[in-house]
Amino acid sequence: MKKPLLFLAALALFAGAAAAEKTVESPFSFEYREIAQKLQGPSAPFEKNGCIVFSAELGPRYVGIAFDFENYQIIHPFMRKSTFDENGDHVNTWYFYILEDVPETSKIYYRMIVDGLWTTDKLNPNQYYDTQTGIHLSELTVHKRKALATRINSSDNMGLQTAGSSQLDGATHFVYRGKSGQKVRLAGNFTKWDSWIYELRETAAGLYELDLPLPAGTYYYVYYIGTERFPDATNHERAWTDDGRPISKLVVE
Repeated sequence: MKKPLLFLAALALFAGAAAAEKTVESPFSFEYREIAQKLQGPSAPFEKNGCIVFSAELGPRYVGIAFDFENYQIIHPFMRKSTFDENGDHVNTWYFYILEDVPETSKIYYRMIVDGLWTTDKLNPNQYYDTQTGIHLSELTVHKRKALATRINSSDNMGLQTAGSSQLDGATHFVYRGKSGQKVRLAGNFTKWDSWIYELRETAAGLYELDLPLPAGTYYYVYYIGTERFPDATNHERAWTDDGRPISKLVVE
């Protein structure tokens, strides 16, 4: 028996409404999207809202970047952006990369990868010659560092605590930044990789913290949200498991 057309129309309307309610969350943070939206063209590297923006002129098919704090082992690909005038006419197209997890350092050294060739940043006049390797590196002075990162608490950095956090001098202060309302768990060799012992507390919107006294030693750890596990983005020290998964490394002296 054929279904009435009215029923089919209602079914199509319901399916359309369900599809409209389904949303896909952006993999990029609000700060990233805000910076990317306001970019107008390629320029020398600059800092914005705690991030660093790198760019490259259009021409090559591929542009990537590798940093000294990752031992140049990770190549981060650039994205392409185009701008248009009020009439919709094309103005410019170029490449850009936004570094969100800026390490706590005064200088960053990096190299660009352009169509498979390692080179310096043409838009950054500041270079450093590494006499040990005989390689020219691009150099960038970091003026604004992200203070909130996983670290060992001391009297020198206790003033960096946020409202609602309670930091113990000498303890390891774990930090995670993400969406608000999540349950972020901590697992490591100090918990025998049990992720149900420690949970970070949300001290501000999207900011999770935990103080954990750890004796001197070398520790490896990851964060969990649900069944997903991932290394600490605020700590750039890495190690790898036997099956090749990245984990965070922390040395307490």
